[in-house]
Amino acid sequence: MIALVRARLLRPSVAAAWLFTIFASTTPATGSQPIADVNDDDDFPPIDLPGPRRGERTPKENVPPTHVTITEPFYTWDRALGDLFGVRKSLEDMGISIDAALIYDSSSAWVGGLHSRSTSRALLDVGATIDFDKMFDIAGGTFFIDFQGQNGRDSTAEVGDIQGFSNIDAPNRAQLNEIWYEQWFLGDLFRVKVGKLDANGEFAYVDHGGEFINSSMGFSPTIFTLPTYPDPAFSVNVFAYPTDWLYVGFGVYDGSGAQGVATGQRGVRTFFSHNAGELFLIGEVGVVYDLFDHLPGRVAFGAWGHTADFTRFDGGTEDGTTGFYLLADQAIWRENPDNDEDEQGLSAFLQAGWADGAVSEIDTHIGGGATWTGLIPGRDDDILGLGATWVSLSDEPGAGFTKNSELTFEWFYRLQLTPALAIKPDLQWIVDPGGDASVNDAVVGTLRVEFVF
Repeated sequence: MIALVRARLLRPSVAAAWLFTIFASTTPATGSQPIADVNDDDDFPPIDLPGPRRGERTPKENVPPTHVTITEPFYTWDRALGDLFGVRKSLEDMGISIDAALIYDSSSAWVGGLHSRSTSRALLDVGATIDFDKMFDIAGGTFFIDFQGQNGRDSTAEVGDIQGFSNIDAPNRAQLNEIWYEQWFLGDLFRVKVGKLDANGEFAYVDHGGEFINSSMGFSPTIFTLPTYPDPAFSVNVFAYPTDWLYVGFGVYDGSGAQGVATGQRGVRTFFSHNAGELFLIGEVGVVYDLFDHLPGRVAFGAWGHTADFTRFDGGTEDGTTGFYLLADQAIWRENPDNDEDEQGLSAFLQAGWADGAVSEIDTHIGGGATWTGLIPGRDDDILGLGATWVSLSDEPGAGFTKNSELTFEWFYRLQLTPALAIKPDLQWIVDPGGDASVNDAVVGTLRVEFVF
């Protein structure tokens, strides 16, 4: 795994890759299936329930459970390795699903920023899911384990933005990323998940923001202590679904990551090996609905807190910190509303967040965007996205900002070449990168390649 992640892929220029994208878009992809960004996990057991659904944080679980045989053309396979001569299907019949994906980014600041040189990064993700209903006859039980390897140059150091224009940017590492068990109780009323996991897979996610590359599109950056990629943490999460339109969730996480502990690299030793007072607490209540019986939507409110001591920008100490967030996901128009499997149409999301500017660099966030799936005739699985995210920066003198905000506009077009391969040209215009008056506004181009095997 490590060797694959660290292997240097061919680095075409971003401009040349965009020309290839335009040429390739004239060839329709047959039976293609979108691959999610790293902002997404879909770890729910196969129970059709209203309520929160995982944001698309990784591509591994967005592959349909169909299987191809060696007699079908490889470019129609849902995974590049196909069905492995029946091995994959045999495992899934037993209740074991194994999926893997590789995401590669090549980026450069075309205008402004700190440096104009190109950067690249790669993320390898391999996960296995065990359905306890199939394997052990335990209804509603699911076990999941996931390994990740990341390699690449720190892109923020090249551009200088504070929000993070690439959501797979991270310190170079290989780690046991997640390992957890989930159990449903009383049918579809309660769900409990225990283990090491990414908190953004359960809280503060926006489904329709998952295809964007900028990190702030996945969750509000005001939740600066959230145990998420690349540092998930051990936790206990409880969700209740009292009606078919209401859900309530609460999670307790190891909060030592806010004190500089790389919980992602510590396997399952992330909760008991640190000060028990360093806890991250988060709760969310949401309403799900279906406008006109074919336009699903969701609105949610969440609050979070951290119990550790934080150094204030004025030099003092603050005993814990809190914040809250709002979000909305909405399908606006569907091309084929009578077909639940057809995702073609227009969708949008909005999110906002607040934190204490005495200890948090970002005290306010407002963002949103829209995606259109199947805009071009014959390209039913391609996705066009437009969005913007704005953050207000702490005005405390000790915070060191010379500008009071950062604003980013993002555009992308995801081209599904085959069900297992997609490329995504992405363009971001960053105004006042990092709140630093000495850094010019930046225009950053990225080509993302997503490969499921």
